[in-house]
Amino acid sequence: MLKPTRTILALATGSLVLGLVGAGAAVADDGDNVPREIVVGDGQPGTYPDYKHAIGKVVSKGPLKVRSKPTTQSRALGHVYPHNKLEIECKKYGEKVDGNRIWYRLYDENDEENLDDGMEAPNRAAYGKQRWVSARYVKNLSEVRYCH
Repeated sequence: MLKPTRTILALATGSLVLGLVGAGAAVADDGDNVPREIVVGDGQPGTYPDYKHAIGKVVSKGPLKVRSKPTTQSRALGHVYPHNKLEIECKKYGEKVDGNRIWYRLYDENDEENLDDGMEAPNRAAYGKQRWVSARYVKNLSEVRYCH
C-alpha cells in the first residue's frame, strides 16, 4: 500500500531532526573555554613511540573534549583531534554519551615519572590529574582493561 507523500515527508523530516538533535548533543560545545589541545606522542597521527597501554583512535567529527571526570558535566581540560591516537590506561562506566556508558582514562606518563612530589598516585588522581574521553568517540585498537 502506498503512503501519501505528506506522510512520507513528515516521517523523513522527523527522523532527520531526531538524528541531528541526538548527534548535536554529544558533540556540541557546552560553552567551556577549552584551554589547550591534549597532545599524545609527537602530535602526528600514526607516528607514536611504543606503547605500554591500550591504544585508541579518535573517531569524532570534530575535536573531542578531554574531561576531568567520566561525565560531560565535568571540567574540560583540553581536546584531541580526529584521527589522533591515544594511549588508554583503563576504562570505567560513567555518563551515557549516545548510548555508550564507557569512558577511557588517558595514560599520563607524568603520573609515573613525577611521583617525587610526596603524593601517591591515587591521591594525585583525586586532585584532578585524571583525563577522560568518552569511548563513544574513540575506537579502541587494542584491549582496554577496567580501572581498579
